[in-house]
Amino acid sequence: MLLAAFIDAGADLPSVERMLQLIPTYYSKCKSIRLERKDVKMHGFRACRVDIKITEDQSDTDAITFSKTVERIVESSGMGEKASAFAINSANLLIAAESKVHGAQPSDTHLHEAGSADTLADILGVAAACDSLGIFEGTIYATPVAVGGGVVSFSHGTVSTPAPAVMEILRQRKIPMVGGTDPSELTTPTGITLLASLGPNFSETYPEMMAEEVGYGAGTKEFVSGPNFLRVVLGRANSVSKFSDRIVMLETNLDDLSGEFLSYALQRLIGSGAKDAWITSAQFKKNRPGYVLHVICDQKDKEQFSRMIIEETGTLGVRYQTWDRIVLERNVRTVSVKLKGRSFDVRVKTASDSTGKTVRVKPEADDVQEIARILQLPAREVARMIEAQI
Repeated sequence: MLLAAFIDAGADLPSVERMLQLIPTYYSKCKSIRLERKDVKMHGFRACRVDIKITEDQSDTDAITFSKTVERIVESSGMGEKASAFAINSANLLIAAESKVHGAQPSDTHLHEAGSADTLADILGVAAACDSLGIFEGTIYATPVAVGGGVVSFSHGTVSTPAPAVMEILRQRKIPMVGGTDPSELTTPTGITLLASLGPNFSETYPEMMAEEVGYGAGTKEFVSGPNFLRVVLGRANSVSKFSDRIVMLETNLDDLSGEFLSYALQRLIGSGAKDAWITSAQFKKNRPGYVLHVICDQKDKEQFSRMIIEETGTLGVRYQTWDRIVLERNVRTVSVKLKGRSFDVRVKTASDSTGKTVRVKPEADDVQEIARILQLPAREVARMIEAQI
């Protein structure tokens, strides 16, 4: 479905077909492979369906052979560096998940359904499609993954949905999931592997963008609730939102925590990677004085920092809001400056707007303070001297 969606969105079909034709050459159990693309109607909607016709031995494949096969095909394909890394990482992620759920080392793992030439076609076909579309040069977003419900049957028996390998990758990569609209398997191990390897930012809503191409990849299952397709949207950020992102604001009210513990909680939150954290004074019910703890973090870290706040403060709950923001592109580089006849290396933060123009330059405060101590000068004077040279 993912491959079909990319093809429908404009991926170069001959490039995908050339990639697939390398599989029989390097994967001995695969005798022939052919891709068929067609348009189908699902609940009145048009979508693209890709069928991979394969002739192959039904024997299992050891994980090492599978991984090496992907590497050999990638080396001979001429794909870009990022596309090649995506294919190799996908194979290794799938192997790692299968090894984990079966309690084996990768070197001792045998792949059943996951070792089929169809899996290779999915991984390598998506890599070639994304390479032709320039996907790896952009920013990738995805909505939470619908895993479905009910049960799924495979070589090891019947288990509840999602399949163990799917759940393992969701856990490893901290991917948000939802049930979905149908009590059926909606996400396969190969599918979640490909999505995870694309490394998307996850959001319940679309990022601000101008849509240019839309592709619909049809599945083979028929659902009562609606069409079974996966949607890919290709677009561009406008100049205003070039450096926009989405963050989460966490807050909790505190009226029974000592200043010492509150200070430690703040330090731990910032030290653990929060984008920002601070405390404001407040007046609560029964005229109790207290504080409000605020934390800004990425969406994917919401649960981590919520747990940390609860652990450190003893609060009974944490509220949150999701915010869109526009930020300048920020970088840190080290520059050499000469002050009072001495040379110093200083870390400098620069901020640029959407046109690439540098709009702010600021030396790192710790470096300024260290130089001020060495030269026995006020830190503000040292900062001005460094800024003048920069």
